[in-house]
Amino acid sequence: MFSKLIQSILVLTSIAPVLLTFWFKNFSKDWKPFSGFIYLFFSFLLIILLVIIIKIAKSKLEVKEISINEISNADNESVIFIFTYLIPLLNIDEPLVLFLLGLTFVIVSTTNIYHFNPFLGLLGYHQYKMKLQEGMSFILITKKTLYNTKQIKKVVQLTNYILLEREEL
Repeated sequence: MFSKLIQSILVLTSIAPVLLTFWFKNFSKDWKPFSGFIYLFFSFLLIILLVIIIKIAKSKLEVKEISINEISNADNESVIFIFTYLIPLLNIDEPLVLFLLGLTFVIVSTTNIYHFNPFLGLLGYHQYKMKLQEGMSFILITKKTLYNTKQIKKVVQLTNYILLEREEL
């Protein structure tokens, strides 16, 4: 249950920059502070929700010790998403773009598709693809820049395929 909630929040926040683009598109038409403010409001709300979920996950979820066999950077997956964030700048109706975002949300949150999350980057996190010694593959979210497989010892499992490093307290 909590895993699905976390996955939904991660997906929502990964597509939330489109809301920022909508806000800027509305704001830049007349340069009035509250034009498109609702989009800006929901973007900040999603960032706050992401921060809260990460804090709760680190403190409440079961801590697991892991042994990583292979690791590679997944932050570079962002290029595809950057194009998605620019869609509102095209001359497409807002309802159609919002429908497409909703469809994207449903597809990504009900499958095991990896979704890059730019707000994690803004919060100082990096995302890595990794394979455990047991052979299972995951996405790892950590604030560390990883140079070897021994740097991560403890994690919490956010979703079926996403782990969050649990730093030593």
